Amino acid sequence: WHRWVGRLLVPFGLAVGLSGLWMTLFYDYPEGASRLLYGLRLFFGFGMVLSISLGFISIRRRDVHQHRAWMTRAYAIGMGAGTQVLTGIVGAMIIGKPTEFENALLMGAAWMINLVIAEFSIRKQSTRQLHTAWN
Repeated sequence: WHRWVGRLLVPFGLAVGLSGLWMTLFYDYPEGASRLLYGLRLFFGFGMVLSISLGFISIRRRDVHQHRAWMTRAYAIGMGAGTQVLTGIVGAMIIGKPTEFENALLMGAAWMINLVIAEFSIRKQSTRQLHTAWN
């Protein structure tokens, strides 16, 4: 089941990441749109495409551990939009209506929160596997 679904999700995930990059590069943003947000969208869009690609390469080499780690990172980046809703609400409650710069920071914080949790999960799984191997 995982292999079958993966064969669907890899192209879909790449389509999401590449369409995000395309929209960032070619969508006509209003004047004054934050350069920081533009850079963050490029960085995390490229990061998602790279993570999916490295996850695919890893599983083709039968490196399940690396596959899991890279796909976890890709998922964390992809779910950033959902977390941005939460950081935006919290930001608005604390600082009121955010400026473009503050909005970019809040959106970047969402991606970073997801990646920190993903890395924690990856490291915890690695430690658990290492501990199991020693016993």
